[in-house]
Amino acid sequence: MTYADPALADIERKLESNVPLSFEDGLLLYRTRDIHAVGRMAKRAKERKSGKNVYYVLNRYINSTNVCFAGCTFCSFAADEFKEPQRVFRMTADRVFAKAVETGTNFNQIHIVGGHDPRQLSLDYWLPLMRRFKEALPHAQLSLFTAAEIEYMAKRHRMSFPDIVRTLKEAGLDNVNGGAAEILGEETRAKICPNKVNSANWLAIHEELHRQGVASNATMLYGHIETLEDRVDHLIRLRESQDRSPGFNAFIPLAFHPDGNELSYCGWTTGLDDLRTFAVARLMLHNFDHIKAYWMIQGLKVCQVALHFGADDMDGTHGSTDQEMIYHSAGTRSGQYVDDREFRRLITEAGYVPVRRNSTYETFAWDWTPPQPERELVQA
Repeated sequence: MTYADPALADIERKLESNVPLSFEDGLLLYRTRDIHAVGRMAKRAKERKSGKNVYYVLNRYINSTNVCFAGCTFCSFAADEFKEPQRVFRMTADRVFAKAVETGTNFNQIHIVGGHDPRQLSLDYWLPLMRRFKEALPHAQLSLFTAAEIEYMAKRHRMSFPDIVRTLKEAGLDNVNGGAAEILGEETRAKICPNKVNSANWLAIHEELHRQGVASNATMLYGHIETLEDRVDHLIRLRESQDRSPGFNAFIPLAFHPDGNELSYCGWTTGLDDLRTFAVARLMLHNFDHIKAYWMIQGLKVCQVALHFGADDMDGTHGSTDQEMIYHSAGTRSGQYVDDREFRRLITEAGYVPVRRNSTYETFAWDWTPPQPERELVQA
């Protein structure tokens, strides 16, 4: 390969020899003007991992509550029920279940995201609901919680991390969402989410999940006050955690959205920054199998191009009546729903093979349907 930036040749030699990239290599990848070369290297790294496959999931996405007392400065979604009661919503367990099956049962993942809500974030709420899902929809994996929520429940119930993980696993937890990682560098983290799980505990919880056989994802919130050094440090911390306790399925770059929060002055990320972040992640995270381009954040068009910058997953369809509220509260310009036929079209047009999956990357025929439930599902 010919490089406009000759320093990239050393990085390519490391990649071809399976040598993990250094902190300095990560900064070079972020700073070089030769983004085309970075993209080509990331594309090759992706194809060494997953060939021509690009994954998607049929899922149900539910925000169960927006009540949260974490007070993160980047968040536009959370509501304080004492200061702004008019914004508060909180779904009962019956309503969450009914919402999941509102448009049928042909999905492989139930993805639920809430907040630090004292009235909902409790084992008394979640364990019966998880068991109900597992009984009624055994084909659908439960992708629930973040490390922040698990830490909150552990403190609330006075349980150790191993005990809370064991309890959730026994109730049917299959996968933990990668949120709440934000930026793992302590100095920046203290400025954007001082009341949320700290970086050491975020990593410790995911490593305990992996030791007990529960998969998880990892994220990074970028495009706000963090530095490039913060980003590279974050990726290396994740990589080292994966070495210690393997179990991360995918890494998802989360672009900061500025509408309606305290960091609105940071503005929007650019398309080039988004694409570069996918590529750098693919090159730095040699021990992660998948890099996800979450279309609801960067939009379908950027995510389609991201497939040539190291991404091999476009996340999920959502149900036709699902409502994502976290990024929509912050001004995302994406819609709420994409038909799986559109996923397959976009992936095929990009030169790849669309593959339907579940949370843990078991694959399914595109027209797979679940067995009919033994009894009629009761909707609340």
